[in-house]
Amino acid sequence: MQNFNCAWPMRLQLLINQFFDMDLVKVYNLGVGGTNSGVATNMVKYWMYPTELAKVGPDVVVNSYSTNDSLPPWDLKDDPNADLATAVLDQARNGLQQFIRAALTSNRCRVPPLVVHVDDYLGPQQDSLLGDMSYNTAMLQLAKWYDTFAISYGEVVRDIAWLLGDSTFSNKKDVHFSNWAHQTIAWSFGFASLELLSTFCDDGFARAVYNFNSTGGDHNKIPKYYLYLPPPLTRELLRKDVEDKYAEALKSAQESYVAMACFNKTTGGDGNELEDRSPCIVSWIATPGGYGVPQISHFMDRHSKNSGVPIRGWKTENQLAEGWGNKIGWVATQSDEQQR
Repeated sequence: MQNFNCAWPMRLQLLINQFFDMDLVKVYNLGVGGTNSGVATNMVKYWMYPTELAKVGPDVVVNSYSTNDSLPPWDLKDDPNADLATAVLDQARNGLQQFIRAALTSNRCRVPPLVVHVDDYLGPQQDSLLGDMSYNTAMLQLAKWYDTFAISYGEVVRDIAWLLGDSTFSNKKDVHFSNWAHQTIAWSFGFASLELLSTFCDDGFARAVYNFNSTGGDHNKIPKYYLYLPPPLTRELLRKDVEDKYAEALKSAQESYVAMACFNKTTGGDGNELEDRSPCIVSWIATPGGYGVPQISHFMDRHSKNSGVPIRGWKTENQLAEGWGNKIGWVATQSDEQQR
């Protein structure tokens, strides 16, 4: 939807706050049209949040890029022998996994945010129904692997849409749907959240608690929480290597804990000032219908003049890409480019 106030994130905020009769949550819709989990990963990794949110970071991070993550690779979609179901499965798993690991490690030395996956995709982007369900398969695999939270709107309405042919909650012609679908996604999210709170599964698998002392002294002296991520779930992870890979992951978590001096910082999210998470002076996400070539050039020229640093070896590039329309970017044109 073009109007963010009508899309399901705002509807979810209204639903929760009305249910509890107070302003309990604020939902920030940072979705960018025509992008996938790769863009979302950079947004989380480089702390590209609105000023108000950037001060403390999110308590919950929601990934709802299922539609674009389910798009078959362009180089395979016209190949009659291509296994699109497997290609999309691997593509979705790779993109989602990078997002999960970035989100869980984004809040250094503190309790990581709850990562939620919302699958709101029903197709149609390929002929195979199994292929159109590949994202859902990858999402559930990773939710179990990392102990994250998965919600599937598709599972709620699939029988209505596919068995009965009802178009109220889906669109047979393309991936976009109506206001009823947005409202149902909000209801599905709300119901799943209540179910999560009522059952409260132990999340110790991915966020284990260990007592260790980096100096090798009394292990009971500094009991601390630190984030422990399992090894990446890939086709290359073999049963014969899994114990070593888990040991490496544990060692990496310990080393990161020490390197970031987490034992000198609070891990409880008690409101202390957070360090700047972004390594960039300026960062932005290009969105369709936003900045064009003149606007980008003007923006960068102004930044160059204000900073006193010349820009050499960069230019705007405008290419017509299949599927999404004009792709406009700021690209390097030589190996010794300069920009700060």
